[in-house]
Amino acid sequence: MTAPRSKAKLAYANSFSRSGKPEFGGLKPAFRTELGALFVGDCLPIIRSIPDESLDLIITSPPYDGQPKYGDGERYDRLWYKGFFLDVTSELLKKLKPHGSFVLNYRSKRHGGERGLLQYELVFWLREQGYLFCEDFIWGKPSPPPGRFNRFLKDAVEYCFQFAKTPGWQFFPEHCLKPARWDAKDRERRKRLAHNYIRVNEPSGQGRKRVQAGPDLVRPSTLIQLEPEFSPNPTLHPARFPVGLPRFFIQLLTSPGQTVFDPFGGTGSTAVAAESLERRWVLTEISAQYASVLPDRLQTGR
Repeated sequence: MTAPRSKAKLAYANSFSRSGKPEFGGLKPAFRTELGALFVGDCLPIIRSIPDESLDLIITSPPYDGQPKYGDGERYDRLWYKGFFLDVTSELLKKLKPHGSFVLNYRSKRHGGERGLLQYELVFWLREQGYLFCEDFIWGKPSPPPGRFNRFLKDAVEYCFQFAKTPGWQFFPEHCLKPARWDAKDRERRKRLAHNYIRVNEPSGQGRKRVQAGPDLVRPSTLIQLEPEFSPNPTLHPARFPVGLPRFFIQLLTSPGQTVFDPFGGTGSTAVAAESLERRWVLTEISAQYASVLPDRLQTGR
């Protein structure tokens, strides 16, 4: 991750826009950088004040269903998602640019002896609202939190569902290429695949086939392997995600200077990733306690 730039020093402000004119209905951010702004409060009024078709990427992780640890008295059950959350996503669809994407990190909890189905219901509900369901990514956690789960194994995966507004959603795999693996075992495997052969004309006049070596860097897969967030947690937020998760999608789905929004900002991982990648960002978070750590995180870049 690149080191935070000096111009990212936080300051209070009354507006946030490239032109210097007030945006978001004149609402005042809690703090901002030259690239972004954080609003503390209910996300819906802020979303409704954002100009239509102004966001290039929305990425968020709302509270898990049945999550009891947020301390705000809210019940994040199926009715909350069927009601408030779908009100949020309906507004977000209007705010996406035609080339924009919406990435939802979500994993239903277990209820007794059965895995909850809400994660799959959300896909159908969002399609009914007009979103295109583009892809489902898997966040794989090499070291999931320990615990005793009776008849279940450790929960080491979460979903990241990508939705879009139109079929013309932008896509930049060249921003997040990974080193290719061309070891001896893999070369032997590829020798058995016809499409990996090419003809070679030798000076002797004899033609033979040779396995293509392939590029040194290749596109990543839909499996994102990242450790859970193990850094200090002074706000006791129950479900932080690592900066690497929003960073991956920001690189894949935006270019520098474009705008990223997170309506359930938590402790600000999306802002930290966007700031380091020189994207403009907007976060909303209803808990002032969780949002309070963002200034320090932006200064350290972690």
